[in-house]
Amino acid sequence: MSHQEQIAAQSGEMLGAIERFEMEYKSIKKGWDLGAKELWDQMVKMRTETTLPDGTRTMNDDEICAKVLGVKSGYIKGCGFGPRPPPSSTSRSSLDEMSEKNKELEDKLEETQDTIKAQQEKIDTQNVLIQELQEQGKKFEQFMATFMNQQASS
Repeated sequence: MSHQEQIAAQSGEMLGAIERFEMEYKSIKKGWDLGAKELWDQMVKMRTETTLPDGTRTMNDDEICAKVLGVKSGYIKGCGFGPRPPPSSTSRSSLDEMSEKNKELEDKLEETQDTIKAQQEKIDTQNVLIQELQEQGKKFEQFMATFMNQQASS
């Protein structure tokens, strides 16, 4: 039993798939098996990237291992016969979250479109007023020209 397994057994914790992979492919005396270190680094990086600031994770270790190592015949490659890829129902929560986020974005889009429509209506009204003022300005200029002509001829 490795040191990590002993600690896990004493604390009652289960080792995650990434830790099991490390135990399988890393030896204290020999180091990492050929190519395993790069895969382990990818898994650790993906774990970090999928951990939100509040500590919740968008992917668990089994999902990360399945993504990095691939799945073959219902087992995660490189992890022996123990871990199996997570059932599709575990990603159901992710789908629900994405659906909820999608609904929020659709609502926000609709709200934005309504705002744009209201602003366009105001712009159209202002353009009509501008046009009316320009016409009144021309009529006033014509009136003033006529008035000045009458004043000059009197």
